[in-house]
Parts: sequence; structure tokens; C-alpha cells
Amino acid sequence: MADDLLPVLTRFHREVLLPDVKRIVGEAVGELRTEMNERFVEVTGHFDAIYQRFDRLETEYHMLVVGLKRVEERLDRVEGRLDAMEQRLGTLEQKMEKMALRSDLEALKARVDGLQSQIRILEERISA
Repeated sequence: MADDLLPVLTRFHREVLLPDVKRIVGEAVGELRTEMNERFVEVTGHFDAIYQRFDRLETEYHMLVVGLKRVEERLDRVEGRLDAMEQRLGTLEQKMEKMALRSDLEALKARVDGLQSQIRILEERISA
């Protein structure tokens, strides 16, 4: 009797169970594929958005680098001009000091001349 059941069970499995299992598994796999495809599309969209953002950031970075180089070049020019002005100011200060010394010297000479004339007057009084 067990030997008679084996062909019947095999046929039942092949004709009834196996097609049902294949259908159920196929539907599950199909749903899973659809769900995974949707998920992949979503993830790919996120990556695209990230790459676009990186592109914008990279562009801004390069613009900042170029702008900073221009600022550094201008700063170098300004420093050069300041150095030249400091040298000119130093020269001008030296000239002003010389002029002040000359002015003081002229004033002292005038005072000495005045004192000498007073000494002459005093000497003339003493000798007379």
C-alpha cells in the first residue's frame, strides 16, 4: 500500500503543490524585484543629488581659490606700496631733521653774532 501511495504523492506534488509553490515564490520574487528596483532608483536618485551638490561645492571651492589668489596679489601690491611709502617717509623725516638742525644752527649763529656785537660794545666802553 505504501508503494501505491508514492506515485500518487509524486504526481500530486508535481501537478498541484509544485505549480502553487512556483507561483507563490515567483510572485514573492517579482514583488521583491519590483521593490528592490524602486529602492535602487531611489538610492540612485540620492547619489545623483549628492554628486550635483559635490559639483556645486567643487565649483565654489575653485572660485574661492581664484578669488583668494586675487586678494593675495592685491595685498602684495599694497604691502609693496606701504614699504615704498615708509621709505619715503623715512627720507622725509631725515630731511626734516636736517632742516630743523639748520634752522637751529642759523638761530644760534644769529645769537652768537648778537652776543659778539654786545661784547664789542662792552669792550669799547671798557677801553674808553
